[in-house]
Formats: sequence, C-alpha cells, structure tokens
Amino acid sequence: MTIKGKTNPIAFDLKVTDNTATTKLVIDRTKYGIKYGSGSFFDNLGDRTIYDEFKLDIKLKF
Repeated sequence: MTIKGKTNPIAFDLKVTDNTATTKLVIDRTKYGIKYGSGSFFDNLGDRTIYDEFKLDIKLKF
C-alpha cells in the first residue's frame, strides 16, 4: 500500500462468496509518515489525540 509516496507491504485474507470478495484491514498511519496528532509521537494532546490505526472494510463485487 502506498500513502503519501511511502510504500509498505500489507497482507490480508479475502472471503469470496458468489460474485463478492470481502476483507477487513487495519492500517497504522504512522508507518506512512503521518504523525499529526499521534499520541505515539506527541505528549499532552489530551482529547485532540488521533488514533494511529484506522480500519477499512472492503467489499468488491465482480
């Protein structure tokens, strides 16, 4: 996966049923150099802290 020009490998399992493939991914944005609001890099952010990980639920129809 490439985000903001930085590439990291990802692996996932696909569940294929009829004409649909689905998967769920959890991506750590800090691995792509996105540190804004990260509690892992900055102290005293309080309730302005942004989670480092985000989830993607992917559904492909073919």
